[in-house]
Amino acid sequence: MLRTALFLLLASIHLVAPAHAEDLEMVNRPVNTSGLTGLLFTTAPYTQLPGKLEIAASILTENSVKPEYRISEYPLSITVGMKNNSEMALRGSYFNIKEGPTDTATTLRQTGDIELSYKWNFMPQPEYSIIPGIALIITGLAPTEKISSKKMSSLAHWGMKVGLSTGTEVMWKDHVLGIYADAYLAGQDLTEQRLRDLYEIMNAGLLLPISKYRNLQMFMEYTLVHGKDIISLSGGDYSSLTYGVRLASERFNLTIGTEFLHKKPENFDNSGRVSGLMSIKF
Repeated sequence: MLRTALFLLLASIHLVAPAHAEDLEMVNRPVNTSGLTGLLFTTAPYTQLPGKLEIAASILTENSVKPEYRISEYPLSITVGMKNNSEMALRGSYFNIKEGPTDTATTLRQTGDIELSYKWNFMPQPEYSIIPGIALIITGLAPTEKISSKKMSSLAHWGMKVGLSTGTEVMWKDHVLGIYADAYLAGQDLTEQRLRDLYEIMNAGLLLPISKYRNLQMFMEYTLVHGKDIISLSGGDYSSLTYGVRLASERFNLTIGTEFLHKKPENFDNSGRVSGLMSIKF
């Protein structure tokens, strides 16, 4: 499936015609669940305009049969556009976790880690070209819960993510085609051998052809998490495929997606997750 998707992705690039990056009449480029401009999980290299503020609220609900649990995460993010093609995002979240059979499930509520991200689009997409733009992303994480109560993360003191995002938006007949990808090296508590974890995160997203004058968009994303040593309730390494739709205007965004997760650790079956995101620009 992945080879087929990559083949179609490369074929679509050869079929599109070059266009002025600023002439692509994208209705809006909203933020993703991390608070940075992108799809649901994939981060695009583009940034918010200087002085623009975007507030986003999300919900991500995952259901698992083995082990049996239901996790609902409620992220909230604030993103600010800055000079020099850059943006900064502050993200926090709240979890509702139910473990065990539905009729006897115990419920745990806790706050998630605080994330502060900076993205710098140091190589914007050239004019009249399909050459992709490239952005640098740096994220710092701080815990809000004690390590003994963690179900979603083993972060005790600090964490970080460093990565690159790339993408291009090109014309295809009377439509706009967006192709994005990012890759991170993520780590946490690297100075403590017992708690340290260093792993990779990769995302790739395709914004399917959309009318230049319509607000409804469709997208598909692929996610890969590899190299996690510490297993939390929701598992360690996994790959996933997400399908979704987005309704966007100049200031408002509503995104809904369905994700199918393939878990790698033993004793973890595959699961599904439903995600929704709403944001408003000021």
